[in-house]
Amino acid sequence: MNWKVLLIGGASGAGKTEAARQAGLRLGLPWLQVDDLRLAFQHSQVALPDPQATRNLYFFAETTHVWRQGAEALRAGLIASSRALLPALEIVIANHIDTNAPLIIEGDNILPELIERSRLQPYVENGLLRTVFLRESDANRLRTNIEARARGTAQFSPTELQTEARAKWLYSQWLIAEASRLHLPVLEARPWETLAERIILSCS
Repeated sequence: MNWKVLLIGGASGAGKTEAARQAGLRLGLPWLQVDDLRLAFQHSQVALPDPQATRNLYFFAETTHVWRQGAEALRAGLIASSRALLPALEIVIANHIDTNAPLIIEGDNILPELIERSRLQPYVENGLLRTVFLRESDANRLRTNIEARARGTAQFSPTELQTEARAKWLYSQWLIAEASRLHLPVLEARPWETLAERIILSCS
């Protein structure tokens, strides 16, 4: 293993969290959820330097009945809220590489364009930063996975659940297209039983 930070991206329901946990156990490495950063920012009521980025960061937390909006608008919101977190992710990644503290990071908010940030490009070129995206090819399975996790969806109507699943499916398709544009590895999420091993092999 010559990398220091491994990023695992993909939409909700693709199996990132469990795969990161299993990969961490196999490699003896800690893993971090990007959700931890987002929730810490929101709970602390952090204001970002760019006012629009701040609005994007709180879009899903503060918009009333947000999942009643159109799926395409929600996909745009997912992209924008993820971009708001890029500077924070960038410095966390750089710190772990610079201090030789290997780490696995997973989350919906990891965007392929993160590797294009100037501070991270040398790490990408030297193989110290590796990135893989997970794809769930079955839209119905993705929806089933999201509903099964029931994270903050207990009060959702069936229509809202359907809209959330549709928006995250569209977001997943966008992520995969962007990952392919940047020649980043994309792995099928299933079979989940072999996912952690396939992730490790893709970065070896």
